[in-house]
Amino acid sequence: MKNLTILIPIDFSPVSRQAFLMADILSQKFTVKIHLLHVIEASESIISGNPDLAEAIDVSAFKKKKEEALIQFNSLNNEGRNLESHIKTGLLTDQIHLAEIEFGADLVIMGTKGADGFMELISGSEAQHVVRYLDVPVITIRPGTPVTEFKNILLVADFEHSGKDIQINLIKNIAETFGSTIHLLQILKEGDERYVDQIQAQMRFFAEQHHIERFEMHLYRDHQITKGVSNFNKEAEMDLVCIKTHGRKGISHLLFGSIAERLVNHCQKPLLTFKLK
Repeated sequence: MKNLTILIPIDFSPVSRQAFLMADILSQKFTVKIHLLHVIEASESIISGNPDLAEAIDVSAFKKKKEEALIQFNSLNNEGRNLESHIKTGLLTDQIHLAEIEFGADLVIMGTKGADGFMELISGSEAQHVVRYLDVPVITIRPGTPVTEFKNILLVADFEHSGKDIQINLIKNIAETFGSTIHLLQILKEGDERYVDQIQAQMRFFAEQHHIERFEMHLYRDHQITKGVSNFNKEAEMDLVCIKTHGRKGISHLLFGSIAERLVNHCQKPLLTFKLK
């Protein structure tokens, strides 16, 4: 069996525990090593050890949070999974990024409640921030999302500028291990119909470039990519949705946003985001 190192950020809420559903599915076909990460959040000024702020730090509160986390970890360790537990103090996304590097994670799995409306525009969800900044693939799972074996994997990408990177190997390994069919999806917007032959040629080239043998191609018409992916999923029985993210930050992200990040908040299937360079 192939090895797979998974990092699961956890705050012990029912939402964060959803990540175990995905890890358990993967452990059926992979030799899985799980690193659990609990982050006790603190501002930069506190974690920098500034002596001038020593009196403002409630050390006893931090100690209590750590003790509570250890009790939760002990309970999880008794459920029979191959786990290593870690407690870090700092900013959530930063600590997840550092842990992903430290433990050599192949994949991060997160449960997420998502975000809607004004909050999505202003701050987004924690899972969105992780997807934006991490360099490894991230699977996010929303409440009520069915998690099953991967018979059909949906891969959404800009096949004209497909890029090539090692991250696609994880998707291929999952597909090959579970005997999955990879479904390549291109959302057609108004005026794209005239380029159907060209788009299909690009999709075939993508499959050839990445040595994907078991695949099907789909063209779906919708005026917006995010809605197109969601609507396609309502009609098709996909078990995992994969989409690349540009990982835009700062003003670029404010101007252009990210289709992948919007799906993090709204996709009703397990969503794997990855970056192609």
